Amino acid sequence: MIRRLQERLGVTSIVVTHDLKNAFHVADRIAYLHEGRIYFQGTPEELRRSSDQLLQDFLLGRSDERRL
Repeated sequence: MIRRLQERLGVTSIVVTHDLKNAFHVADRIAYLHEGRIYFQGTPEELRRSSDQLLQDFLLGRSDERRL
């Protein structure tokens, strides 16, 4: 529904979610927040290709208790 509205009405949407499947489906750009700041911003493909360990852990659903 979000993607259809974007295309039909030409609107910009801001979606806050932990649902990565839907985020990658509706997003043209993604921002990842960490410790209250934007840690990453870019396209879904740039996020997928990132070698940054924090981003990869998030994408793979892993947590590092040392950071908690």
